[in-house]
Amino acid sequence: MFSHQYKWIFPGLLGIYSFFNILILDGDRLFQAALPQKQLFILILVLCYLVWGINFLIESWILPKITKIHPLVFQFFASFILISGVALLSVEVTGVLFGGPFGLTRPNFLLTLGFLFRINLFLNSVNAIYFFNKKYGEKKLEAERLKLLSTEAKLESLNMQLNPHFFFNNLSALSVLIHENVQLADTYLHKLSGIYRYLLNNNVHELVTLEDELEFLNDYLDLLAIRFEKSLSFDINIQVDVKKKMVPPAVLQLLVENAVKHNYFTEEEPLEIRIEAVSDKLKISNLKQLKEALEESTGIGLQNISERYRFLNQSIEIKDGEQFFQVTLPLIEIYETTVGRRRTPRTTTD
Repeated sequence: MFSHQYKWIFPGLLGIYSFFNILILDGDRLFQAALPQKQLFILILVLCYLVWGINFLIESWILPKITKIHPLVFQFFASFILISGVALLSVEVTGVLFGGPFGLTRPNFLLTLGFLFRINLFLNSVNAIYFFNKKYGEKKLEAERLKLLSTEAKLESLNMQLNPHFFFNNLSALSVLIHENVQLADTYLHKLSGIYRYLLNNNVHELVTLEDELEFLNDYLDLLAIRFEKSLSFDINIQVDVKKKMVPPAVLQLLVENAVKHNYFTEEEPLEIRIEAVSDKLKISNLKQLKEALEESTGIGLQNISERYRFLNQSIEIKDGEQFFQVTLPLIEIYETTVGRRRTPRTTTD
């Protein structure tokens, strides 16, 4: 506090207050006899600035070298010791300047010392409030920073689930293709590497544009076409004006993979997956052709998507009907702030 930018104003205000306190209430007297008002006012101002100056010197020069004692405790006791010397010096000087009853006597010294102690106690009390308020602000900022780091770490953990989950699901298919059709396996591997590169590049991103996500999805659909040929059918209807809106990366791939995982399909009974985006909603649906023996669920797919939307203060909608399954995702609009051009998500209200 004593290094505040207004450090030369506060002691003056305190001096004015102390002067009127003595003048009006006849309290905190400095001497046994009454000093003329003009001299009293100047003396009080000088003493207030000296008290502030001593605390300023302690805070600026001495405290940085003290590590084993709490700064407030050291400031308090060090300032009181030095102020005792100021009280002695003050009475000596007033005795020389004004003589008579204003010289160095025990009552005059105790009155001046008491006045300076009260001024110093008040300043140190305010300094303690200032100190703890500053520490509270720092701890609050640190807590927010740790909360943000924790959130980012959890989001990164969710994103990291995508890569091995996706990668290992395609290794077995690639292994089969290598033995059956080397050229097709090479095409498959090329597509797979491009998709995996997309996942790695967007691993730390909260959001990507729907346009980028659709390009990634098309590459993934090419992989499915190689693996399952005409057993899968896709109906994609996306309005042009929504392609610049945002979604978490790889959500479409996860939802398509989820449909493929839980449904049977053949060329005679293909599985049709419909993807449509209108206004602020993205819907992925399919007719239910459930497998008789379902694979053991890892809990990564829908739960992962739901958790990532929760980080954005959004939620997904799941409709599990008798004949169809549908997931509705919010499309997120992005606004850049002027501070650091940080992207801020906001959904369009209906």
